[in-house]
Amino acid sequence: MNAGKLLGLEDASRAERALFFVTMGVMLSLGGFGFLRPSLLSSVLTGAKGRILTYFGWWFTLLGFVLLIAVFAFTASRYGRLRIGGPDTEPEFGLFSWLSMVFTVGFGASVLIWGVAEPVSIVQHPPPDPAPVQGASAESMALAFMFIHEVFPGLAMWYLPVAIAFGIVVYTDGVGDYKISSMLTGIVDEDRIPGLYWLVDLAALIATIGGISTTLGFSAQTMSAILGGVFGLDATVLTYAVFALIGAVFLADVWLGLRKGIRNAARATVVLIGVAMALLVVVGPTLYMLELSLDATGVWLSDMFRLTLYTAPGAEGNWAANWTGFWWAWWAAWSIFVGSFVARVSKGRTIREMFAVLVVVPTVFTWIQHGLIGGWVLAPGYQEPVAEAMASAGNPAAVAKALEITPFGTVLAVLFVLIIAGYIITSLDSAVFMISAITLGDENPNPRNRAWWGALLALFGMMSLRLEEFSAIESLSVTMALPFSLFLLLVLYGSYVVARDYVRDDERDRLGPQTVRQQRTTRSVTDDD
Repeated sequence: MNAGKLLGLEDASRAERALFFVTMGVMLSLGGFGFLRPSLLSSVLTGAKGRILTYFGWWFTLLGFVLLIAVFAFTASRYGRLRIGGPDTEPEFGLFSWLSMVFTVGFGASVLIWGVAEPVSIVQHPPPDPAPVQGASAESMALAFMFIHEVFPGLAMWYLPVAIAFGIVVYTDGVGDYKISSMLTGIVDEDRIPGLYWLVDLAALIATIGGISTTLGFSAQTMSAILGGVFGLDATVLTYAVFALIGAVFLADVWLGLRKGIRNAARATVVLIGVAMALLVVVGPTLYMLELSLDATGVWLSDMFRLTLYTAPGAEGNWAANWTGFWWAWWAAWSIFVGSFVARVSKGRTIREMFAVLVVVPTVFTWIQHGLIGGWVLAPGYQEPVAEAMASAGNPAAVAKALEITPFGTVLAVLFVLIIAGYIITSLDSAVFMISAITLGDENPNPRNRAWWGALLALFGMMSLRLEEFSAIESLSVTMALPFSLFLLLVLYGSYVVARDYVRDDERDRLGPQTVRQQRTTRSVTDDD
């Protein structure tokens, strides 16, 4: 077997082979540098992230608001009726499988990790005076910010522009090349700027790998903290063993593919989440959880735009940029991967149906989850121990401490470990599927190429167990998100251009050119009157 076949590159073009080797080289070099000089890597990347959030935090806030309006307008317009893949395309997945894949890929373990860490951290370090919402308790305002960042409008701002553009350009209009750069088809001719499309795909791959690596790292550290803090086990060794088992399941899923592997892992994870949340209601501080959730929901709904556009002008520090700016930048970096994957599994669905499964249903689901988790860790008797654990050992330790002090916490901890493992498998599966597809320009990439990308991502995730500074990779996503923020505007406009031309051509084909001209003349006369 030659090297090309071993790497799954036997049918790849020269540009696609270069894309594979350059991306692998950049990420392995970054990983090696992080292993040898972790402090320097951390300093460089976190410094870049800090400067971007300081000087461009306002830009991400504004961009998110603009994208929110544009997505609602696009979905409500006649283009919202367009079907991904064309009018005769049948859905490939059932409703539950489709929703499960979209949800688990779009969120990952952040629901558990940040669901504990963010509200507690905001209560401990609230926004500067004057507070954005007068009269609200610190706990309600903290949970309301959590709703803004991970429920709504965050859900509608970032993934949908890419999902709409990728679905319309690649599937409905049939551009043919399964790459991120294909979304530029409607506005930039590849021949006019040689190499532009290749560079866009390279940047998309690096940003995606950086974002996924961060999530895998957080997931691995949280799993290790739970195994060590709750069960008193040799956490690092056992976590490596769990990762080895996850790796075996992942490789099996790679060969099973999208329909059996990713779909089944996603469905199992969603079921486990439902069981864990039901148990948390029973064993947690139930009354406080429900009351705080409702109070925070009132703050969230009544002051949604105020919280979304909050920038704390004139205040010392960068509170708003470090929270909302960071979240929006991370969402922007993840949008490339998640949006294209959502388009892939949404064939046969309309834009409006995709909006429902990516925004409406997950909004309800994540609102319930974050309300319960936030109410749990902010309750009296929980908040202080969790805050102390987070201050001394970081976010993963906060999750472990919350489980440790909860009645039947060991049962809940087992469920959390299984959920995190499910998120890891689903994220790995879907990430390598899309990374390989973007690299090869193939909607169904071969399992050998996907396995190599999976090995790279798993390596980055496991390295984070040893290298605390390796979490600086998170800064890579924020850094890459800045140039991609402009890309999001371009692709949304490009999808409008392609959709407009597609609808016009469809009208011409169905009605005939004479009828179309008569309709346009009638509209023109009516407008003049």
